[in-house]
Amino acid sequence: MKRHFVYNRNNRQINNPKTMTNFFSKTDQVKLEKWERKLSHALEARTLLEKWIFVHAAGVLFAKKPGELIIMKKDMFGLNSPKCQKITESFCRSWNLEHLLLYENGHSLKIMLYRADAVDHRIATASKKIMHCVLKYPFNLDSSAFLEEVAIRWNTSGSIPHEIGIALGYPLKDVWGFMGISADSCSGSCGWKIFGDPEPSMKRKHRYEKARELASQYIHAA
Repeated sequence: MKRHFVYNRNNRQINNPKTMTNFFSKTDQVKLEKWERKLSHALEARTLLEKWIFVHAAGVLFAKKPGELIIMKKDMFGLNSPKCQKITESFCRSWNLEHLLLYENGHSLKIMLYRADAVDHRIATASKKIMHCVLKYPFNLDSSAFLEEVAIRWNTSGSIPHEIGIALGYPLKDVWGFMGISADSCSGSCGWKIFGDPEPSMKRKHRYEKARELASQYIHAA
């Protein structure tokens, strides 16, 4: 299997996962070491799933992304849906994250992993007029109530509510633009559609991608 490596600022190759912890904060290093000790006693399927979640949730873990929507195929790594959800819960405990199953169909689970305080902040900075008058969300929302309402709307309509972008950390100008609420024109795409000035959107996307890249390199070097 091809191995992946991370490089330091002098472009010297680093292939020792313990050395790679220098790229994480001290708090993250403590969590990494504790998480690795837990996995060292886990069954292979559980370990594989937690490592998969680690990479996909890297933006939340290391790049200040408020939340990530994890699309988990049923029978992933030979695990049934209840076991997948139990392992996801265990992962979230290890990393101090919240989680909520938003939608389930015959093929997959759509689970939101998030930091409650970060999503709370995003909701607080969102336009009250749009949230309450246009989108008809109730007042005094917190992260839990918002995502539970997103889940209800998703399950009722069968379509993902686009305002989920608030919890995913997309710039609000892009969320409103995609929903046709603002007058900004589409100026590009970076995994989501960009409206208005593209620079802050591209910077944010780059930060999220670098976190996932680093997490992937860490897992492959282990």
